[in-house]
Formats: sequence, C-alpha cells, structure tokens
Amino acid sequence: MTKILRHPRLHRIPRHLVPVAVLVLSLLLTLGVSLLLRSTARARDQARFASVVQATADRIQRRLDSYVALLQGTEGLFATQREVTPEEFSTFVRLLELQKHYPGIQGIGFSRRFSREERPEIEQRLRTHEGLPGFHVWPEVSGDELHSIVLLEPRDARNLAAMGYNMFSEPTRSEAMVRARDTGLPALTAKVTLKQEIHSDKQAGFLLYLPVYRGGQVPASLEQRREALVGFVYSPFRADDLLHGIFGTEQQPRVAFQLYDGPAVDAEKLLHSSHGPEAPRHASMLTTTTISVAGRPWTLAFASRPPFEDASSERMVLPFALAGVLVSLAFFFMMRAQVRARGEAERSADGLRVALHERARVEEQLREADRRKDDFLAMLAHELRNPLAPVLTAVQLMEHKQREGLSTERERDVVERQVHHMRRLVDDLLDVSRVTRGKIQLHQRPLELVGAVGRALEVARPFAESREHSLRLRVPDGPVWTQADPVRLEQVLTNLLHNAAKYSEPGGRITLSLTCEAGEAVVRVTDTGMGIPAEALPHLFEPFMQVARTLDRSQGGLGLGLTLVKRLMEMHGGRVEVASEGVGRGSVFTVRLPLLPQARIPVEPEETRPGQDMPAEGRRVLVVDDNVDAAELLGEVLELDGHQVTVVHDGQTALERLDTLEPEVVFLDIGLPGLDGYEVARRMRQRLGGECPRLVAITGYGQSSDRQRSREAGFDAHLVKPVELETVRAMAAEGAS
Repeated sequence: MTKILRHPRLHRIPRHLVPVAVLVLSLLLTLGVSLLLRSTARARDQARFASVVQATADRIQRRLDSYVALLQGTEGLFATQREVTPEEFSTFVRLLELQKHYPGIQGIGFSRRFSREERPEIEQRLRTHEGLPGFHVWPEVSGDELHSIVLLEPRDARNLAAMGYNMFSEPTRSEAMVRARDTGLPALTAKVTLKQEIHSDKQAGFLLYLPVYRGGQVPASLEQRREALVGFVYSPFRADDLLHGIFGTEQQPRVAFQLYDGPAVDAEKLLHSSHGPEAPRHASMLTTTTISVAGRPWTLAFASRPPFEDASSERMVLPFALAGVLVSLAFFFMMRAQVRARGEAERSADGLRVALHERARVEEQLREADRRKDDFLAMLAHELRNPLAPVLTAVQLMEHKQREGLSTERERDVVERQVHHMRRLVDDLLDVSRVTRGKIQLHQRPLELVGAVGRALEVARPFAESREHSLRLRVPDGPVWTQADPVRLEQVLTNLLHNAAKYSEPGGRITLSLTCEAGEAVVRVTDTGMGIPAEALPHLFEPFMQVARTLDRSQGGLGLGLTLVKRLMEMHGGRVEVASEGVGRGSVFTVRLPLLPQARIPVEPEETRPGQDMPAEGRRVLVVDDNVDAAELLGEVLELDGHQVTVVHDGQTALERLDTLEPEVVFLDIGLPGLDGYEVARRMRQRLGGECPRLVAITGYGQSSDRQRSREAGFDAHLVKPVELETVRAMAAEGAS
C-alpha cells in the first residue's frame, strides 16, 4: 500500500497573537523613537541655554569694557593739559553724550590727591572760582593724604551730593584706589552704597577707577607710581540702572540672572537681580559663570524661564508617543513623524546658525565702533600734544637768544603757527559739537559769490603755496548771488581748499570754479591729489573719517572738517558732493547752493565822493584787495595818517571808480577775482598814461619772476605780504611818482 508523502506544516504564530505582536512591536518602536526625540530635544535646549547665557555675559562684559575705554579717554584729557577747568571738563563730558551712548552710567568724575596742608587753598578756590560755594572736604578722618571729588559730571542733584567726598576714607573704595595706583590699571571696587544715594530708592553700587599720573605716562616702578599720582578719573555706577541700561525692557526674557560681587554666589553681595530678589523656582536649567571686570571677579547665576521652556521641542515627545500607541499599525506614521522631527531639528539648527552669524556681525560692528573711538582718542591726544614740542623748544630758544641779544622772530613765528594749528583743532571740535547740538545760528544775507570764492582762495593761498601747489580761479564775468552766512561759507570753502592742498603731492594743481547750473550756484574744488578709494566715498563725511592715516600723521587733522562742511551746507539748504576716479587720480568736491531770486538781489548803493576837507599833506589813496579784513585794516591805518582812503574789493570796481576818485596812490592786490592785479595795472596805465597814480603791488608772490612780471604790468613798487606798515605809510606819503 502506497503512502502519500506530505510536507510538514510550518509552525506559525497564532493568528490571535499577531495583533498583539504588531502592537508590542509598535509600542517598542514608539518607545525607542520617543526616547531618541527626548534626548535630541534636551541636547538642543542645553545648547540654546548655553548660547543665551554666553550672550548675556558677553553683553555685560563688553559694556564694562567700553566704560573702561571711556575712562581711558578721559584720562587722556588730563594727560594733555596741566589743569582741567570745570568748564572744559563739562564740555568734554557733554560731547560724550553719556545718556545716549553709555546708558546706565551715573557720571564721570575726577578725585584729586592733595595733602592736608593744601586743603584750605583747594576748598577756597573751588568755592570762589569754580562755582561750588558750599564745597568742603568730608568726612573728617585722620591721615595726611586726601582724595576728594573735585569734578563730577553731569551736575545733577545726586552727583552734587558727592562733591568733596574723600573717597580714601572708606576701606572698600581705598582698596580699589590703591590697586589702581600701584598697577597703573583700571580697578573696580567691591559692592558699595554710593554717596549719590540721597533718595529712598537706594541701589547697590560700585565704582571704577583709573589713575592719572604726572606727565601722562605710567611710571616704571611702584615707588615712582605712588609719587607721581595726581588723582583718579572714575565713574560711579548704580547696579540696577547699569543693567537696565544694558538690557532695556525686554519682553518676556528667556533667562533670569542674578549678579554677585566676587567669585561665588553670596546673598550679601548681590548687585542685581533681573526678576526680583529670588531665582525662579522649578527652572529646568541652572548654571553659573564668572567674568572679570577691571581686576575684580563677578559671578552670574542663570535660570531658565517659562518663555525659554515653552519654546522647547521636548513638549512634542508625549503627543508623538500617544499617536504611536493609538495607531498600532502606524509604522508609516511614526516614520513620517520622525522625518518631521528631523526637519524641525534642522530648521532649529539653521536658526541657531543664523542667530550666531547675526551675533558675530553685531559684535564686529561694536568692535569697529570701539576701534574708531579709540583711534579718535589716540589721534586727539597726538594732535594736541604734537604742537607742544616745537612751542616748548621755541620758547627755550627765545630765552637763550634774548640773553645773547639775538633776534627771536623765527621762534615767535613758530609759536604763532603752532598755536593757530591747535586753535583750528579745537575750533573743529567745538564747531562740530555746536552744529550737532543745534547751537550754531547762521547770519544769512544776500551774498555775492564771485568775491566770496576769491576771498576763500586768498585765505587758503599761503598754505597751498607752502606746499608748492598752483591755484586757479574760474568765475563768471557777472555777479552770482545766493543767501548765505559769509563767515560760514568762507569756512566751508577754505576747509575744502586746505584738504585739497593737504592731500596732494607737492607741485599739484588746485582749481576753484564757480558756475550756475539749473537754478543753483555750483562751487567745485578740483585737485590732482591722492584720490579716494571707491569703498571710502560713502563714509567720507562721517565724523573722524580719514582715508589715509599713517603713523607719522603727516596730513594731521581730526577727521572732522568734512563732517562740519556737510552739516553747514545742510543748514544753508545746500549740499556737498564728492567724486573721485580712484587712488592717485585726484578728487572733486562740489558745493551746491540755491541761487537768489532776481527780485531779492540788492542794488549796490553808489559810494559818495570823499570830502575835500582833508589836510593839505593828505593823499587820495585807493586800496584794492578782495580780502575784506586786510583791505579795511590797511585803509584805517592810512586814514590815521590823514589820507583820503577808498577801499574796493575787485579790479572791475577799481577801474570804474578811477576817473571819479582820481587817486594819487593805488595799493593793488595781485590775486583778485575776475580781473587780476596785473591786468588792472595795465588798463590803468593805458587809460591814464603819464597821469597814472603811483601803483604799488601787494601780493603773496615774492620771487624774482613775480617782481619782474609786476614791473612789466606797470607797477612802481612790489610789496610781499605780510607787509610792513611803515613801508606802506612811507609810499602813501610820497604820492604819485
């Protein structure tokens, strides 16, 4: 009997257990993915928390570093001057605009070191001469060395309450002062209560000191530093005000922090708490970090807040797990959720990278601002100190030469030149400050521009010629009228001409032109100088901006001239523009002003013929010079000698008045706008022939070729500016040749 062979049955999972197996597998897979998501979210939250903590600590550190730099700049003020008056100090502090640029600072002050024997004299001077009638040194303590506050700005009620306080009398303050004195470095005090706390809302505070030594340099040895100490520039801070100034009023900040004085968390040394005296409870993340400010450690304790925790992706884990349990056959859904979670993680990472990039950009801007501020302070110290060396040398030479009976004219010229240079620097600073604060008022009137540009050219001519430049003037034949302040417009044009001469190699060409274009008067200053890089053009009129700056600073200046030019032109309703084809290809500065309407152009009054009741020995004298001040002063000198003097400021007017005035002597400037002095002299000789008056050239050109040219034009004499008044008076007295 044949048996039928059959395949053995496969052992299969019982059907009723398959759903259980799928469910178990689904739950296990859901559990594994949920744990993975929770771990990823936790790690991301920790990275976010660390980033916020570091950013907060960095903001505090950078702000305190900027205040250290601010005091270093203030120390430079005391280092460059033998004595700083309250008015100078107040002006300096106002220029800093503390509330705008350094929010949270209580002020800037100076404590002077003096002995008990010097105390009566100092108190008396501050009461009678410095505007502090109630000034006195307090408190009364033993010891010969006093460190009283003698300058503190701004002078509000809080700061006035601290005037005269001897800070060396209090151990916490004196510890920081001694540390600053002995190291020559800035020093921060421990937690103190400021003497400015005169109201009920008292805050924890601290002070930042920087020593000031005689000579402006930090002496090499400890003994020398102690001996050379003059005092301290310092700033008092109210901790809450400072931190509010740094962080403002942020809406729902993501972390809370508490700031402690010292290297550890100590409730007695709490300086500031961002959210009340206690840290948030039940915070998921806590950490502490330490920063160092001016040689003193600060401790920051951080805790996460609900806005931070609400943004956590860890909240997504539970819904995901529930979805996996409810949908037992949803492997597809789990994978899709995982892909979505991965996408969310990548987007969060991208957002973090963007935030880090933005933070790096802001930090770079802050560093650039600090660099430009530091550059300016260093540049200001250099520019103010630089003229002092030749002045001191010249004074010493003058003393020696006077003892030897030698001439000191050259030394007087050096002193005058260097003092004028320092005055221009200070004028630039004050003018920019006054324009920025709206303190300058223009005195505008109808102004004829042909004469104005000519006067500006003559003012700038000596400096340009000292650098061997040639000057050209191009003006229209007729008058050009605008509404302007003559003094400020001359300041603008002279500044542009000085810049053109300063930034051109010797032998350059500078052209000053005046045209009318589309209802505007257009003045252009064109030079063949070093040119301007394209990347510098948009920033050229910003404060402290200078294209080329080398260690020797051969061009000098503070980088404020063009800023002042721009602001003054805007106040006139005009504008200034700059163009350059690049380095080494020169530049063109263009000033545009609205033309004066025809109806407002004034009618120049006819000048009356001088009376005939002059003394018999007086001469009829005509002075022709477009430099109004020089011409009028020369006229006054000659009138004192009894001469009948008429002053005009251009060659065309001189020719028109020639027949009416019948002058016997003409003092004629060469560099006149329109018709120059050579042409005016030739026309006078052609018209009057042998009856021509005595012609005397007054000019800044003094070479032999210039004298030859004046003789050929018909001049009888050639005087080089600045002229000797006795020579002029003698020539006027001689009359016609």
